[in-house]
Amino acid sequence: MSEKLQTKFGEKLPWVMGASVRIPRVKFPEAREGGLSLPTPGKSLILILTYVFLFYLVLGGIYIAIRDPITVGGDAQGNAMFLYPSTHEAFIIESLVAGFLIYISGLGFLLLYNATKHSFNYAYAIKIYILGAALVFAGFIMLQYMIGVKSGVIQP
Repeated sequence: MSEKLQTKFGEKLPWVMGASVRIPRVKFPEAREGGLSLPTPGKSLILILTYVFLFYLVLGGIYIAIRDPITVGGDAQGNAMFLYPSTHEAFIIESLVAGFLIYISGLGFLLLYNATKHSFNYAYAIKIYILGAALVFAGFIMLQYMIGVKSGVIQP
């Protein structure tokens, strides 16, 4: 028993812990600030991997993996086609372009949000706002054009 416990409880409990029994002290490690020091990838790498995974989902990666897509961008005569003539099927390149356009629009929305953080620097906020609105508008118009050509409403 440690000296403190021996002096505190030794006289009251002589039949449990005799004078010759000594319990060693255990030194527990002190907790350090900062938590665990395991090697982890940087936050920017995790963010990049998250965006790559989201891009895979947006371009229809699950559709491409599950369903047998029409991978060749051409018709029966061998002419190149970039858009499949039906809205129920898609070429892989068409999915890539649509995913890229959705990401362009998403970047535009991020710029619109960022413009609100620079309200005290009015000229800079207006520039970011115009660029963000242009990206959102351009992505939307190009996606609508693709859908119009696929559905046959717009002739290319």
